[in-house]
Amino acid sequence: MINDSDLTRAALRRALLEEAAGRRLPELNEPGWLDTSNGGDLLTGLDRKEINGQARRYYHIDPIAQHMVRLHNAYTFGRGVSKKANDPDINAWLERFWKHPRNRTSLTNTKSQWELGKNIQLDGELFFVFYTSTITGQVTVRTIPPNEIVKIVYAPDDPTMPIAYQHKHKNAEGKVVVDVLPDYRVADLDTATVQASGRNTEVAVMHVVFEEFERRGISTLTTAIPWLKALRGFMEDRATLTLAWATYALRVGIKGNRQAMQRVADQFQEYQSQLDYQRYSDIFGEKERRQGGNTLLENDAIRTEQFKVDSGAGNAYQDMRMFRQMGGIGAGISEHYLGDPSTGNLATATAMELPMLKLFEYEQEFWADTITDVLNFVLMQGVRYNSTLSSKANVEVDQSGGYAMWIIEPENNADLTIEVTFPPIVQKDVAVWTSALAQIAQVESQTQKAILTPEARAMLGLQILGFGDKASGIIEELKQQDFAGPPAPQPIPFPQQPDTIESLAQRLTQKLREAKDIGKPLPKTDAQKVAPITKKEMQQAFEEFADMP
Repeated sequence: MINDSDLTRAALRRALLEEAAGRRLPELNEPGWLDTSNGGDLLTGLDRKEINGQARRYYHIDPIAQHMVRLHNAYTFGRGVSKKANDPDINAWLERFWKHPRNRTSLTNTKSQWELGKNIQLDGELFFVFYTSTITGQVTVRTIPPNEIVKIVYAPDDPTMPIAYQHKHKNAEGKVVVDVLPDYRVADLDTATVQASGRNTEVAVMHVVFEEFERRGISTLTTAIPWLKALRGFMEDRATLTLAWATYALRVGIKGNRQAMQRVADQFQEYQSQLDYQRYSDIFGEKERRQGGNTLLENDAIRTEQFKVDSGAGNAYQDMRMFRQMGGIGAGISEHYLGDPSTGNLATATAMELPMLKLFEYEQEFWADTITDVLNFVLMQGVRYNSTLSSKANVEVDQSGGYAMWIIEPENNADLTIEVTFPPIVQKDVAVWTSALAQIAQVESQTQKAILTPEARAMLGLQILGFGDKASGIIEELKQQDFAGPPAPQPIPFPQQPDTIESLAQRLTQKLREAKDIGKPLPKTDAQKVAPITKKEMQQAFEEFADMP
């Protein structure tokens, strides 16, 4: 026989089992739990737009968040990026794109690159939009705010390949319109409905994702923001306590009732007003702070005590370090880079921790790939619409997949290689790279074989010296001066059969026999031509000899 208490215990056990399995979360009504029994995504609680908005807000109001973003830009871009194409005609076409004023404000100068680096850290993604003139092939680059891309359409058979983007924005008349913009790799332009582009213009979009979340970008500060919030709140509370402690420094006790306390307060009023922070004039002029070292008069009816205040600054410093360390870990930054040089040393001032170095090397490679993709698109449009480049390559449409895709193939053995170069991450790299170039030159001299072309060697050397995006222009000037690099040193010829001691002795003996005047006195006529030594010269020689140590 089963009583009600047994049913209750059985129901409780069943409820606990269902809670462990995650089946009765709505009934339990406990916040903070996620159902994982059906393979649910633990990250569904994140709001990407809200997090990106918080990251952008903290970049503008929090010094550590702003410093993190700027630090990534400083070590990634440094003084700027340079690029170089091996083919002279292709390089000239890319130079025209790179130096165009419209593109300098959005992509190619150092300021615009820092701005792109900031945006991709705060939003986790970038949307480049390319406007190509079908008359000249000139490409103009702009960016679309991520919140204006409301939907990304992917290929039916390839969920990783975007083919179109829905762009919701306001036109020049202030009306909200939705354009469908194709991906820059898609060749089927008829599927796009572009209302904002002008005539004789093609529009394409490149989606660049740095930190991905649900196929869109999320800020790289995502894991750092909670700790930056905690640090900011902690320091604000510390400032509040410090203000409270500074409000009262002395405590005055008065014997008597309320009237006695009021009488003493009236007596203190005139004296206290003289010690106020307000400006007042005396024989020394105006003062902006109260006078220190005053004398307080009191009797037995008044007792003055000083507050004993322990600010706890030492413990607060350690707490602040922990908050700052957690925030720095979220952004990949070590502690001594975040405003506390006391944790660094000479080694950290001239070098960099290996995890940070690898992180910045990855970011440089990421941007090198991105800029190379942009330049390859510019080259492709030049081949399509510019007759100068039509002999260099051929642009075809690949129909092998579920969508038409542009591909570019070289013609007449043309070199389509494009190199993007970044400056050294730390100054210590300058000596390392310089030594490496010297070793390469030594190997080339010994083997009589070129490892680097003169242009590649010059480009690398100029980047090491910090010329940035000016390097390509300097190389072009050198090429106009018949720049071909230093001539290879000629090896010193060695005799095929080296001389032995016996052979050298025989050759010297033969030379002595051939010499006719050896051992004979100098002819009188030749001896008279030699000026005799004077007494003055002899005396001078003896004096110099005496002065010798």
